[in-house]
Amino acid sequence: MPLEPKLDLQQTNRELERLEPTAILEWVHRTFGARVALQSSMQKSASALSHMIYSLGMKVDVLFVDTGVHFPETLETRDRLTETYGLHTLTLYPEKTFEEQRLEYGRELHLREGDYQLCCELRKEIPFVNWARGRYDAVIGGLMRSEGGKRAEIEILAVDDRVEAYKIYPLANWSEEQLDEYNLRHDVPVHPLHFQAYPSIGCATCTTPVLPGEDSRAGRWRHIREQLEQPVTHLYCGINREDK
Repeated sequence: MPLEPKLDLQQTNRELERLEPTAILEWVHRTFGARVALQSSMQKSASALSHMIYSLGMKVDVLFVDTGVHFPETLETRDRLTETYGLHTLTLYPEKTFEEQRLEYGRELHLREGDYQLCCELRKEIPFVNWARGRYDAVIGGLMRSEGGKRAEIEILAVDDRVEAYKIYPLANWSEEQLDEYNLRHDVPVHPLHFQAYPSIGCATCTTPVLPGEDSRAGRWRHIREQLEQPVTHLYCGINREDK
């Protein structure tokens, strides 16, 4: 399926690099109209984007995948952001419950290298892709280059062929300090675990606090990292094409 409108990625990215996040979102609104969604994990970058979208009067779907094993605080943050900013939040679910998945495969997929990627695909990527494909011309995400790893080289505008849509990262150029300052200045609801040594938050089964001096993603899949012979810092779930 051809993407519409057909954009010159290189030229458009050069133009978007000069813009602040809210100006990028205004461009998204002018370019794609209502066929836009915000992909949200309810972390603090999604909180900032939710506030920006609200401030600009953009009416977009907010897509949240409930894996069935989120922290209660994640669901509470979803509800608080939805209520505060009047968001049209759509909660997407995997085909099978966590228990049904365990019974089908005969083991807990999240516990091992080689298995955890399948768990993330079943519980995160597939629900997102199946819903978003063909529904939207653009999906906004919260990745930032300052997160490091594979994300250090992301473009503001990219193509996600899985959903046949553009992917847009308005915060690509922001630092953690800029993000925190924005949320504080605008009194934006932020996931409470961010203030309890959880700089990156995923499923409760696979997220631990980060210790002083550790990388910001050291708490994600710590149990997997400890199984590997070679040290690995940045592990990803795969819901974002750029992380694959």
